[in-house]
Amino acid sequence: MTGPAPTRRTLVKGAAWSVPAISVAAAAPALPASPTTPAHDLSTSVPGGGNRVAATQLDLAATNFINTGSETVEGITVVFEADSGQTIEDIQVFGQPIENLAVGATISGEGTGTVTLTLAPGTGLGQVTIPADGSYQAPAGQTLILGTGDAFNLTVTVSATNAVAGDVPFTTTQAVPAV
Repeated sequence: MTGPAPTRRTLVKGAAWSVPAISVAAAAPALPASPTTPAHDLSTSVPGGGNRVAATQLDLAATNFINTGSETVEGITVVFEADSGQTIEDIQVFGQPIENLAVGATISGEGTGTVTLTLAPGTGLGQVTIPADGSYQAPAGQTLILGTGDAFNLTVTVSATNAVAGDVPFTTTQAVPAV
């Protein structure tokens, strides 16, 4: 036995309730995408800092570069930026220009306030390959040769030489007093 057939009024009321529900669902924003891990993330690296040992010499302590990204860092690019008119004349390791000891290293901008050092994988004295969730300890004995003994701020930014969009570099700034 079947029940009584729904009236026209019952059908219209049911349709009225279903239309707003469809409209609301269509207007609802899409759920945010789950966060993705950058290919190379050096942001949690631990800076070693610098110690001015002479008017034109800033010794850099070893930095521990940490890659929390999902892919291996294949070499690093380090940008040293000095403000207040300070210039960076050279980058040395154990008293020698870095490009003499780290065969394959490239450096540009000497004599300006911004110097870029690139240590590609396989570069002698700086074979920088950092696996995902791995780290690399920079060698000791690195020195920036400066143009003056004046105070300045030094900003250092480190990124993967095989960087892709969405990577996160490491950046630190240190006030360097006058001598």
